[in-house]
Amino acid sequence: MSDLLTVRGVTKAHAEMPVLRGIDLDIRPGEVLGLIGANGTGKSTLMSIISGAYRADSGSMLIEDEAYHPIDKAEARGLGIGIIEQNFQIDGSLTVAQAIYRNTYQADRPHESLRRQAQWLLNEAGVHISPDARIGHLLRPEMGLVEAVRLLADDAQIVLVDEVAATFNVREIADLHFITSRLTRQGRSVVYISHRLHEVKDITNRIAILREGVIVDIQKSAQTTTERMAEAMFGRIVSRDKRLTTHSPEIVLRATNLRGETLKGVDFELHRGEVLAFVGPRHSGIPDIVGAITGDRPGTFDEFEVFGQQRRITRPEDAAALRITYFSEDDIDLGVSQDESIARSLMSGGWGADVDFDDEVAALRDIIGMLGRFQVKAKSILGKVDALSGGDQQKIALARFMSEDCDIMILNEPTRGLDMSSRHDVHKMLSELTESGKSAILLSTDYEDALDWSDRVCVVRDGLVWRNTLSKDTTADQLTLWAREAEKRPRRVWEDDESSALAEELAAEQEAEESEHRHQEEELDRQIVTRASRAFI
Repeated sequence: MSDLLTVRGVTKAHAEMPVLRGIDLDIRPGEVLGLIGANGTGKSTLMSIISGAYRADSGSMLIEDEAYHPIDKAEARGLGIGIIEQNFQIDGSLTVAQAIYRNTYQADRPHESLRRQAQWLLNEAGVHISPDARIGHLLRPEMGLVEAVRLLADDAQIVLVDEVAATFNVREIADLHFITSRLTRQGRSVVYISHRLHEVKDITNRIAILREGVIVDIQKSAQTTTERMAEAMFGRIVSRDKRLTTHSPEIVLRATNLRGETLKGVDFELHRGEVLAFVGPRHSGIPDIVGAITGDRPGTFDEFEVFGQQRRITRPEDAAALRITYFSEDDIDLGVSQDESIARSLMSGGWGADVDFDDEVAALRDIIGMLGRFQVKAKSILGKVDALSGGDQQKIALARFMSEDCDIMILNEPTRGLDMSSRHDVHKMLSELTESGKSAILLSTDYEDALDWSDRVCVVRDGLVWRNTLSKDTTADQLTLWAREAEKRPRRVWEDDESSALAEELAAEQEAEESEHRHQEEELDRQIVTRASRAFI
């Protein structure tokens, strides 16, 4: 059987800076091919070329031995290429049903005529989101699952999944893996990009490693290890770091009986120099805990103390006045302008006629040092932020955030989109900040990061802190088990009686169909055995 897609000698440069230096890659029918590499090595650029968003500078591509050179994404879609982009955008006014079918011939049909078949697909994928929900009301990971379900509705034979699961929790990753398995059982192929190496190993058949713009190795997933994958990515051994810092007994933040929309009485405290991690199911109440501290969501405390003083936070300005800062999980809220130069985005004091020359030189020296420390691949510090890879943009936002003057940092998914080496750099910087007396609250769906980076971890369940344990006394596997136990059968997002009834009705129909299919297979097996036995009489 011939390869579904063949890529030979593909090159691409951005702003005269080579990104892809001659890519050779084959994608086989019915396989999940992992694509991994450090930030800025060209993974998304390659996906953009295959999906028609970019034109290669040189090289060739074939689909089933036919020349393939799409002029845009629409032509690529027509030729069987589907993609979930790293920074995908969906019209927030669409319903989930409309979003699922927006790239198909049914795109112009009204919502009511799409909701039943959309619910069928959602049921089939095990995704508990109502087809009637508005996209604008969903969390970013929930939008990612809708995009994954969309691929089941599309006719794409080659599906490109670019870092969509960066902030997915355990259940959402399982849902995504189930969807990819459905696609491959239909004979379609999936190219899967992620910086979570254990996730790539679990879901794929083969793994292509991209380094410095070239595919340096292709490994069989069942025969490799995450250590071998990381070594091929960086050309050296990269190990995970464990947090060693010891914190002070001084309490810098104490919350007693915090109540809110989903919270039923949360108690916790944070010590000077400590990193406290919160993990749990998507709707466990963690966003409401953080929102009550940052002033972004309403919350009621019996007691809320900051450095031993009773305080009240009702808006973000109150948190800022208490020297509490927040790093958002939403790229839009990171405060880094895409049109701004890298230097300006990192310079806290700015520059210009009113800035002392020596101060300006010192600030620029700090910026260059920070870019080197975080291994940001940029031709010039005067280049625009939007010219960087998604991972390097994340590093710029993190570097800016971690240089702010504060006492308490709240980091929400700080390592999303970052490669293993970059995570090491961020971890080291966080350790230095906590050693200097700062404290941090960490939210992460990557349980290995949550444990490696924190002193204590709280598992939140149904609006309560269900487990509170020292990070060194547990494992990522144990956290995963606790998270699965904490997640009851999840409610459908934005469900009502009508959508719930539709979901249950279709689930019953699907179960009946599956039962009939099993019965037919059993009957066929019985007939085959009967015929075989007669042949020997």
